[in-house]
This record gives sequence, structure tokens and C-alpha cells, in this order.
Amino acid sequence: MSSSTALPQGKITQIANFLQHDSILKKFKFPRVHLPNVVGYKHKHYEEIGQKIASKKIRVYVAEGKIPGAKAFYNLKSNCLYLTPATEGLSTPQQWSTIAHEATHMIQDLKKWRMTLQEMEADAHFAQALFLHYKNSFLEGGAMQSFNTAAKHFANGDKRDFKKKCHSMLAEAGSKYHGREGYEDMYIKERRDGID
Repeated sequence: MSSSTALPQGKITQIANFLQHDSILKKFKFPRVHLPNVVGYKHKHYEEIGQKIASKKIRVYVAEGKIPGAKAFYNLKSNCLYLTPATEGLSTPQQWSTIAHEATHMIQDLKKWRMTLQEMEADAHFAQALFLHYKNSFLEGGAMQSFNTAAKHFANGDKRDFKKKCHSMLAEAGSKYHGREGYEDMYIKERRDGID
């Protein structure tokens, strides 16, 4: 990672407020992709992350990451969120969806869920796609189409068709990152330390 600089306080406040009060995030109540019959993520979890950012328990910086193309990343060891210059503007639905994606990773860390990297990325991409669906937008890139379709089904209350997409979402999350630096253990089957 290149050197980092603190994100200006005004932008940090924007992120904290977004996670606590955004009308779309208030609708969030969805399962972990590998456990589609059980609610995993709730708005109150995103709210809690927003509070941690507001109270500086999670710090926010601007830096280039070591993973090419990453728009932001959360370092669970340092409890820091890093935005790349591609995201720090926080002016488009795509940029805000990146915040929803990274906040999903922060929830995974907060809850200490045992998950593979593949499952972690699938959940975060689904949160991002769901946010964008409500914004009348979608995840860009051909490798992520199952997420867009699943978000549409889920938002429309079609849980059956949503569940049919869960396997595809896991596969797409794996194929997007397979072989990329920083994701060498994407397909490791053991879940990281924590609880199911």
C-alpha cells in the first residue's frame, strides 16, 4: 500500500451519516449468500459501523491499495477503511455503493463470522448490487451479472429466484478475484476464525 492521508473530516462525517441514515440502507435486511435462508445483515449493523466511524474507532484514509483496480479496502488488522482516489469524491451512486461494500466487510469483522474470502466478497458485492438496484443502477462489469439479477429478485420479494442465484454469486465472486494478488487463498474452504 502506498502512503496514506487522512480523509477530510467533512467526508468522514458524510460516510458516518450515510451508514446511519441513508434511506436505502434502512431497507437492508438480507442473508449471507452461503446461508440464504437466514437473515445475516441488517440496517442496525450498518448503523453501528457508521457510529464507529463517527467516533473514530474505525479510521478513514485515502491511499492506493496493493490490489489493482480496488476502489476501497478495509484492513481488519488496523481497523481502517481506505478509499482510493477513484472513490474519495463520494459523489456518485457507484462510489457510495463501494462504501456499502466495504461496510459489509466491516460487519463481517464486527460479527466475527467464520467465512471464506469467497463468501465475504459475495456478500459485499450483493450489498453493493442491492444498493445500486435501489438507485436504478447496477454493478458494472460482465463478471458480476448474477449479483444484479439477484438484487432485483430480492428487492422485488422473489426469495425463490434470489436463492437460485446464490451459487452463481459465489462462483462469480471467486472467479473475479481468483489469482489476483491479495486473494491467493480465495478458495480455501476453512472459514476464518469466528462464529458461524
